[in-house]
Amino acid sequence: MLFGQNFVNLTFENTQEAIIEESVFLVVQNIRQARRRPTKMGDMGMFSGLVYCADCGGKMYLCRANHFKPEQEYYICSTYRKDRTLCKTHSIRRVVLEEIVLRNLREAISYVTQYEDDFIQRAAERSLRERDKALAQKKAVLAQSEKRIAELDVIFKRIYEDNISGKLSDDRFITLSRDYEQEQKQKQLKAVVETLGREVKQQEQKKTNVRKFISVVKKYTDMTQLDATILREFVEQIRVSDTYTIDEQQKRVKIRDIEIVYNFIGAFDFEGAREQSQTAQDKNNAKVGAV
Repeated sequence: MLFGQNFVNLTFENTQEAIIEESVFLVVQNIRQARRRPTKMGDMGMFSGLVYCADCGGKMYLCRANHFKPEQEYYICSTYRKDRTLCKTHSIRRVVLEEIVLRNLREAISYVTQYEDDFIQRAAERSLRERDKALAQKKAVLAQSEKRIAELDVIFKRIYEDNISGKLSDDRFITLSRDYEQEQKQKQLKAVVETLGREVKQQEQKKTNVRKFISVVKKYTDMTQLDATILREFVEQIRVSDTYTIDEQQKRVKIRDIEIVYNFIGAFDFEGAREQSQTAQDKNNAKVGAV
């Protein structure tokens, strides 16, 4: 037995043939990590572990009761259930969520099947834009945190020298040094820098795996209904906003935003992409007809 030694686990990828495809492995991990929380009635909703509040980021849980009809069951923000002052309900009926997600998945399948080349190009371009934006934000915070750490180090060195030379009393030195150390602890600046540094590096290396999403699409070209497996093959997360009111044709209409974050490609507006692809195709057809 060895004592007093530190060991580092190293992972070497692609050194032997995989037993299962990476995409299958990732889906299984997604299912395992998204723990499905049963209701008091023991029900395990197929959306469990996938639905999140768009405002606070908390999970949304399925609420049902013996006297509820299926169409009355609903998801609600877990933060709101714990403390109604911290968030809003964000409640959405289960059947409504199922209908919306099913419609979006079928639109995704239809679009990718019809415009595969367009999808590959649009997904890659959008991924680069989002990655660059996220990187810029994280790098700005990283630079600011590193700058403050450097400033605190200079200040601490200065008051230490002043204390040694007699310009600053011991009591004053202790008070100031405690304040600066407390700032570092409160903001956890060094931890922030380390975390952000890792995130920036990971983000720079991350690539949208469009081909893997396409392979999932091709498995479900005739999909007519949802289940937990299909959801987790396609979806990483569903974000539900609270309702808000807009003016539409001289009427006040309540709406809500639902964002589906897909595995491998992130959030993607398939309906908007279809309109753009169709418009481009119509223009090309018109040019060919004119010739």
